[in-house]
Amino acid sequence: MKQKIKTNLLISSVAMVAALMTMIYLIAIMPERLELIIAFGLIVVTDTYFLVDSILRKVDEIANHALDKQNELTKVEKGLYSVAKREELSINRQMEELIAAVAELKADNVRLSNELIEQQKLCTKLIMKKNQENMVRVVNSNDRITKQVVQLSGDNKIAMSETNETLHNIHKSLEGEISSSKVTRMPS
Repeated sequence: MKQKIKTNLLISSVAMVAALMTMIYLIAIMPERLELIIAFGLIVVTDTYFLVDSILRKVDEIANHALDKQNELTKVEKGLYSVAKREELSINRQMEELIAAVAELKADNVRLSNELIEQQKLCTKLIMKKNQENMVRVVNSNDRITKQVVQLSGDNKIAMSETNETLHNIHKSLEGEISSSKVTRMPS
C-alpha cells in the first residue's frame, strides 16, 4: 500500500508538472489554441487533485499510524500501571504480614523475657535457699566438730589423767620393787 501511494504521488506530480509546463508553453507560444490550453489546464487541475488526495491520504495514514502507536502506548502504560498497582498491593500485603509477624515475634520475645526473668528469680531463690541450707549445715557441722573437739579434749584429759595415774602407779610400784630389792641385796 505504501508503494502504491508513493507511485501515485510520483506519477501525479510528474504529470502535473509536465501538464503545467505544457500549458505555460502553449499560453506563451500558441495563445489561439484555447482548447489545448483548457485541456492541459484540466489535466493540471486533475493531477493537482490526485496529488493533494494522495498527500492527504499519506498524512491520514501517518496520523492513523501515529494514533495506533499512541493507542498501543496507552494500552502498554495501562498494563504497566495495572501490573505496578498489583505489585504494590502484593508488596503492601507482604509488608503488613511481615509487620504482623515482627509484632508477634516481639510479643513472644517480651513474654519469653518475662518468663526468663521469673525463672532467674526462681533460680536465685533456690540458690539462696541452698546456700542458706549449706550455711546452716556448715554452722551445725562446726558446732558438732566443736563439741567433738571439746569432748575429745575432755576425753584426752581423762585419758591423760588415767595414763599419768597409771604411770605414777607403775613408777611407785617400780620404786617399791627397787627399794625392796636394795634392801635384800645389801646384806650380802
